[in-house]
Amino acid sequence: MSVPGGARRQAVHDASGGRGGASTARSSASDGSGGGRHQPGGDPRLGVDVGGTFTDLVLDDDGSLRVAKVPSTRHDQAEGVLDGVERLEADATTLGRFAHGTTVATNALLERDGARTVLVTTAGFRDLLEIGRQDRPSLYDLTVDRPPPLVARDQVVEADERLAADGSVLRALEEPDAVAAAVAALEPEAVAICLLFSFRDDRHERAVADAVAQRLGGVPVSRSSEVLAVFREYERASTTALNAYVAPRLARYLASLQRRLEEAGLRCTVEVMRSGGGTFAAELAARLPVHTLLSGPAAGAWGAAAVARASGRPDVIAFDMGGTSTDVTLVDGGRPATTAEGAIGGLPFAATATDIHTVGAGGGSIAWRDAGGALRVGPRSAGAEPGPAAYGRGGTDATVTDAHVVLGRLDPNAPLGGTLQLEPDAAAAAVGRLGERLGLDVEECALGIVRVAEANITRALRVVSVERGKDPRDRALLAFGGAGPLHQGPLARELGCPVVIVPPHAGVLAALGLLAAPIATDSARTHLRLLDRLDTDQLEDGWRQLEAEARELLDEQAVTARAVHRSADCRYRGQAYELEVPVDDADADALAAAFHALHDERYGYAQPDEPVEVVNLRVRAEGPPPRSPLPEVADGRGAEQAEVGTRRVVVDGQGRECPVYARERLGRGDRFRGPAVVAGVDTTCLVLADQTASVDQVGSLVLTFQDG
Repeated sequence: MSVPGGARRQAVHDASGGRGGASTARSSASDGSGGGRHQPGGDPRLGVDVGGTFTDLVLDDDGSLRVAKVPSTRHDQAEGVLDGVERLEADATTLGRFAHGTTVATNALLERDGARTVLVTTAGFRDLLEIGRQDRPSLYDLTVDRPPPLVARDQVVEADERLAADGSVLRALEEPDAVAAAVAALEPEAVAICLLFSFRDDRHERAVADAVAQRLGGVPVSRSSEVLAVFREYERASTTALNAYVAPRLARYLASLQRRLEEAGLRCTVEVMRSGGGTFAAELAARLPVHTLLSGPAAGAWGAAAVARASGRPDVIAFDMGGTSTDVTLVDGGRPATTAEGAIGGLPFAATATDIHTVGAGGGSIAWRDAGGALRVGPRSAGAEPGPAAYGRGGTDATVTDAHVVLGRLDPNAPLGGTLQLEPDAAAAAVGRLGERLGLDVEECALGIVRVAEANITRALRVVSVERGKDPRDRALLAFGGAGPLHQGPLARELGCPVVIVPPHAGVLAALGLLAAPIATDSARTHLRLLDRLDTDQLEDGWRQLEAEARELLDEQAVTARAVHRSADCRYRGQAYELEVPVDDADADALAAAFHALHDERYGYAQPDEPVEVVNLRVRAEGPPPRSPLPEVADGRGAEQAEVGTRRVVVDGQGRECPVYARERLGRGDRFRGPAVVAGVDTTCLVLADQTASVDQVGSLVLTFQDG
């Protein structure tokens, strides 16, 4: 977040060891222990991640990295993207890859600013989205309201047709043109089609889609049999409606971005990060935008996984603390965990997504006094505009960033992100006003803000670890995002994590993760059978069909599958929800044993004598692994060569004179003890008094507790 001393400061950071604009030093690259070996002479690659506060960019030019951080432009994300490309002085004509993490679909949904959507469903199921499930958002609050569905009841068209649970036709669809006429009369901007049991046989959905397309021309149509071919009609309908609702807005944005980049000379296809990890072509993303709802957080998770592999610790708990929120995820065996049970804005979607738990605790989270007189932090955020009081853009509320400025952890003399000059007096005034209401002095209030934010994040970290049957004491904590490394020490202590990893370019790791992700696709289909009634050939046939579909989607993007991952959703007979079990082959006994073991890990018990039910089969196909975006760093000359001064910092509740190290001057093997501050252009790391820091081969700070 800040850079100390009198070094030249600007928005572009040369990751090879110094700062610069167009000029960069070269550095060798490693394979990142799983990210694909770097090939010298490859075309430059650009990763661009748009967050709620900043847009982050990483340019990999033959193993030399340059990064930039510019304010996000919510009214048109393309402006921030193009501003960042200009800041990097990137030559669009030479780029071999442009990978993008975007929040366009997410914002359209959260702001309820999507397309006017019509839903077509089976006769008698008009109220499907209204009824939903019989759960309550808040169990004991009888007055709480559910979020209204994206498609109002009067925007639903019923089709006179019906399939049985096995896909056989009970009532044929005889007049698809009449259905299309009813849809057209409602003047939709997008159409969602979800007919009962269409995951078994999609002929009726296809007939309706063809009729609507003929009548309405360019209006996008989303079929549930294409978007999500699995059972549970409510989740399938909700996911399909989400896809239709955000499709026009994302399609317009991606078309505009691609056009403006092509005008600048871009020759490659824009790729978009998928919620479940991996990227897909912008054209496919525009057709299936529901797979981009967690695009940015998924990019961060893939960046964390790449760093974990490169550091030789493939099992980590990763947290990304940005300006608005903190995203927490689990990385197992060097791959982020995924789930098919997601929700956004209170609306469920069942598309594969990275398993991320989000809390409203970021650098811009606003601190406030509740009705009972207690200090609270978030979820409301100051955002980029006006931002924290320290930004000097008109913000007056105390935020987590303001607290760090008061505590000396951020250097007011070093521009935040290389461009934004902090105003310590404004930060102190904002924190002081809140402190007066709480009966605390300025420093006490700042400490309280930080501790409350850390308590919120600790709970989130426990959700993805302890509550998933994973012991944090067996894992490293990986801290990234613009604010994450400032909080790593207290969080690791609370969880018992013996090691903390702070990646190079931690403040822009999501953009780096875009370059670490392969082009990928996911396919799933319901295959509801008792496992003891399935033989190996039946399982194999099911997975082969899905694999063919996945390969076809990759072929559309001119990509050949290099890796195929199989899994099955399983449950004990009578359970309502299932666990996704990775498999190596189609052996039924091995699948049952793997399910029992996973159930025991997750819930603390297994029932090996109970029958196991296979619910869904899944396949993930990935293209060639990209070369690693983590170049090896040069050997260090001793940590003392990176020290650029000292300043007073409040650490563990005490004001101490701490050394300040410039992150870009640290090299492999450098080692020092806390308390200390490590400052870089994109983030600042606070090293506690009982931590020892060392630099590994790719430039990650590896922090260990001295008593551990």
